Amino acid sequence: MNKFILILLIMSLYGCSIIDDDTNNVCSSDCTTLQGRFITQNNVGIKGVKVILKYRTSGGALGGGSTRLIVDTQTDENGNFYKEFYINNDELGATANGYFKIEYDDTNLDVNKYILSDNQIGNTTQPLGQAIYSINTRDTIIGNTYYLPKKSHIAVNLNNFVPIQDGDYFEVRTRYPFGAYIGNNDLLDTEYSTGFSGWGTFQASELNSQLNPFVAENEENIIRIARRRNGVNTVEDFTVFVPSDNSIELTYEY
Repeated sequence: MNKFILILLIMSLYGCSIIDDDTNNVCSSDCTTLQGRFITQNNVGIKGVKVILKYRTSGGALGGGSTRLIVDTQTDENGNFYKEFYINNDELGATANGYFKIEYDDTNLDVNKYILSDNQIGNTTQPLGQAIYSINTRDTIIGNTYYLPKKSHIAVNLNNFVPIQDGDYFEVRTRYPFGAYIGNNDLLDTEYSTGFSGWGTFQASELNSQLNPFVAENEENIIRIARRRNGVNTVEDFTVFVPSDNSIELTYEY
């Protein structure tokens, strides 16, 4: 066999990742539980969020490795997800070679109704998911409660934008409750993590610009006004409660 072809074959074998699909397996004893809930305002459950649990091992420097698909389910009409599964012996304990990963997929939801992982404009950089690097006993419950706020928009006027040098900008960013339950959020009055939008999306493009960033309805939001003027960066934060059917209009000067 040509030496070059042999090298390519070996590299291909090392680079391939093995995938085992055990999502149809039924656990009957020594089960571990994956459970949690997706909610929006007023503790209302959200149906249709996909929930996937994997066990992943690395293949080392050449790539490859293996993935065991363990759970593939979704939230019910009350926002709950629940599945029992079996941890293999080589996946149990701190000395196991891999880790568990919970992935949540909210792309089936209405992006105009909820703030989601991908809002198609702006960004939300608080990921929906969880990596678990060791599970020591099988009688364990994993998962969390996640909050997806109702989406609203406000009007923000950015006035008198006269850049002095290249790279100057004038923009609005928003921060709001979003994602995993954490108990206490030092930034916002919420039990959940912080999501945020902006960073190059809602920027002044002329002398006076009106922008419509998205915010969380019936929640306290932080409106951050970021400026770079003559190469110097400054930010100001304003806390704003956004009620349902709001008509909020805010104005800031460059």
